[in-house]
Amino acid sequence: MGRSVDHDERREIFAAAALRVIMRDGIAGLTVRAVAAEAGFTTGALTHYFHSKDQLLIEASELSARLVRDQMIKAERVTPALEAIRKVVSFALPLTAERRDYWKVWIGYWERSSIDAEVKRVMRLRYDEWRERLTRLLVRAKAEGDVAKGVDPGRAAQDLVLLIDGIGVAVLLGVGGRIPPARQKALFDLWLDTVRERG
Repeated sequence: MGRSVDHDERREIFAAAALRVIMRDGIAGLTVRAVAAEAGFTTGALTHYFHSKDQLLIEASELSARLVRDQMIKAERVTPALEAIRKVVSFALPLTAERRDYWKVWIGYWERSSIDAEVKRVMRLRYDEWRERLTRLLVRAKAEGDVAKGVDPGRAAQDLVLLIDGIGVAVLLGVGGRIPPARQKALFDLWLDTVRERG
């Protein structure tokens, strides 16, 4: 009698392999053959679970989101809230080689979202989650007296998302000159000055 297969575990293995392929080779390197080889399985085994490149991309992106989400949930508990925002944002900015690898996944996601409706739907869910996390923290910071009364937390969160996306694209594509970690943090501090309560 053959050994039973844990299908959830097998999907996770393929998702992790797809994530490694994207981080190493970018979205262009994401092929069924490359992911199967990375996972140590045949392409037939992989296509039993995933029927398209976009399904693989979604699963890889969901895995990367879960890995980062756990860190952000922990950081969100930090007090005061402004410090929690700083910590959460540090997980999103491409400050390290590992973070830049995650940005490769996200940029690939943007590209595919213009073609595939399901990729676009899942991407929007991730953005909703991201904005909601930042909005919650800004509401907290406002209640703590660290954010100016006239600041709309939802709008400020959206502005911060746009800033982080802009930094991520500039760093990954190498446009706008070199943006080392210190400058990325300085740009975040400039945003923070726009919402901070003046003492």
